[in-house]
Amino acid sequence: MSTSGFVPRLLESIASTARTRYWATLVIVTASLSLILVGLTVASEGAGEVGTDSGRMALSFTVFLVLVAVLLGLPTVFITVRETLGRVGFLHAFLLAIVVGGSFLIAAAPAILWSILSTSVSVDVWVPTLATVELQIVVIGALVALAHWAIANDSAASATAFGLIAGITIGPLLVVGAASFAPPIEQTTQTLYIKWEEDSPTDPETGYPLDPTCETSPSTSTAFLTDYSGVWAVVTANPVALVSASITPAIGDWEDVYQTDDWQSSPTGVPPVPMPLDLFSTVDLNVRGMQLPVQTDIVIDECANIAEFGTPYPTLDGDRAPRDVIEQSTSGYAFGVLGQALVVLAAATIVVPIRRRERRA
Repeated sequence: MSTSGFVPRLLESIASTARTRYWATLVIVTASLSLILVGLTVASEGAGEVGTDSGRMALSFTVFLVLVAVLLGLPTVFITVRETLGRVGFLHAFLLAIVVGGSFLIAAAPAILWSILSTSVSVDVWVPTLATVELQIVVIGALVALAHWAIANDSAASATAFGLIAGITIGPLLVVGAASFAPPIEQTTQTLYIKWEEDSPTDPETGYPLDPTCETSPSTSTAFLTDYSGVWAVVTANPVALVSASITPAIGDWEDVYQTDDWQSSPTGVPPVPMPLDLFSTVDLNVRGMQLPVQTDIVIDECANIAEFGTPYPTLDGDRAPRDVIEQSTSGYAFGVLGQALVVLAAATIVVPIRRRERRA
């Protein structure tokens, strides 16, 4: 087909798709939910607390919503596309898929702009994340287009499209889950607890002893954990993990407060707690944590922790502190892009022969 004939047909297809009930409903839902999410986040009671960033959090909520809309909406809309337009060529289906996927991003644009401007989210945060979302639209569009181009039966084409998307979303998680069946690694934790004495002076702000002494004999506990350091790169092919890996995780020092008897908020005196600033950081921090081998021997000295951190519990149960995880790990973005490229290649390897056999038949 010539270019002069292809373009009008594509535009006609886009117009037909825009009139379908699935597409219109999904666009409206995406636009509405994204605005609600941003509004609830930036206007929440804790939006302005120290150690938080409501704009970044709102942006991450909205971006993940768009991802869900693309992953579930694209194959759903193409069910109606197939009924309306019939079977179309790969390029036609691919471009149409990009337009449909892009429409979800455009629908969420007002909410994204609101989240960016609410706390002046920096360019080095929203540009990489939105660029990666656009990459996901291309990848998911390619998988959906391959399925509908190669499979003649409407139901089989739709099922194949959903299956390919499941392969790129759930598949990496299944691989990581399978690793949990490997022999676990024994982790021993020795804890030297503070000796709490009645007459020992305490810090009026924190409530901890000013000159603490600890038990001489540690309490020992044992856990059996899975080491994911050999398979962590697989999970980065998941679209949510890949978008999260597009920026460096950001950690804020959240300051806790408590209510006094007269209902006035005041600081507890406890040192700030390091917390991820958004969902991107939360997801990527967990993926990065998989890179690090399991610590087999952990020693928790509460007296030493008070001297160094001002609290006997700087991290939960001896886990690595978030900033330590970032320093000791690397971004999995390159692995994720490579993994998705391999998924698309594998999908093409599977479905292209089906198309060829059909032509020979």
